[in-house]
Amino acid sequence: MTQWQPTVKKLGHDLAPPLQDERERVRKGRALFREGRYDEAHTEFEALRVSNPRSANAQLGIGAVLWRQDRLEEALACFTEARNLDPLLPQAYVFEGQVLVKLGQFDRAIMAFQNALNLDPKSVRAMIGLGQALLRQQRDDEALTQLQAALRYDPRKVQPRLLIANLYREHGQPEAALAELRLALECEPGHVRVAISLARLQVAKGERDAAEQTLRGVMARWPEDEDRSAAAQLGRAALELELYPFAETALREALRRDPDRTSTRLRLVEALLANGRLEDAEHYAQELPQNSQIAPLVHKLLGDIHYQRQQFQSAVEQYRATVLHLPDHEQLLSDLESELAASDNAWEELAEGFQPVIANRIADEADRFRQNRRNRPRRA
Repeated sequence: MTQWQPTVKKLGHDLAPPLQDERERVRKGRALFREGRYDEAHTEFEALRVSNPRSANAQLGIGAVLWRQDRLEEALACFTEARNLDPLLPQAYVFEGQVLVKLGQFDRAIMAFQNALNLDPKSVRAMIGLGQALLRQQRDDEALTQLQAALRYDPRKVQPRLLIANLYREHGQPEAALAELRLALECEPGHVRVAISLARLQVAKGERDAAEQTLRGVMARWPEDEDRSAAAQLGRAALELELYPFAETALREALRRDPDRTSTRLRLVEALLANGRLEDAEHYAQELPQNSQIAPLVHKLLGDIHYQRQQFQSAVEQYRATVLHLPDHEQLLSDLESELAASDNAWEELAEGFQPVIANRIADEADRFRQNRRNRPRRA
């Protein structure tokens, strides 16, 4: 009788790749993602998906790249597929919830975060996400409970402190908000959003020197490879808070790191003008591109420069050019021309009268432009 021998059959190519291969692809894709090489990361995760269509990690990686590219609906589909492939993967529910918050689907987001917490009751990201979704539904007490729970598990987490501080501020508790922001800045001394929020509260309390020191302290901690938008954010905030000397410093640094950014150059002109550095302001203003989108603001700034120099006729001429570049300018232009005709060359009086009118109209146009940008449809 022949003895039975076991037979070893070679696995077909249609089965999943070895676990070690999948882990290596995931590790490589995540490393590329952290470096901001999103197309390459997408390629790596897509290759994993092709080799193993049931890989939840591949769907999470592809979804993360799509999310970073603002392709939210596609990202959501990937995260939903990931949790369908692995219903016990808390991270898939967290990512799904975060995208749903961005899409304004708060009930579904809350359900996703609760599912994540059912699987992992210690998930700090799920607690923070749930807190954010509850805040958007004005369920402030429930949100505060979740955010404070997140801090119990990770006291050095900055995001929940920012959200709690904002909640305290909205409820008229500025001192509690300040305390949270100071703790957040201790945890992460170079955090730009925390510093700006803290500076705003300090200015509101009349502590302008402290506010400027807060912003300068963050900037002093930056490495040379810091995100180039950070200086522009600080400069914009300082300009808004009328901390003009620091606004100039931050915007000069932002322009050094990104010389082609027109919005930074415009704000630098405003800061220089506020600091009385008229020659520098005129130099940067004249270097601005001449296009229809920014022409009204450029002419307005040049008008303000002439006004501060008491060159009132030149100021009025620049204000008139500002009006001509504004949409729906007929009534304002008619008013200006009528004033000119009746003024008997009283240029100072004309410039003084039109400066605030022009400033308000420019502010209205800036608000309209920002609103239009917010309302633009998202990329497919």
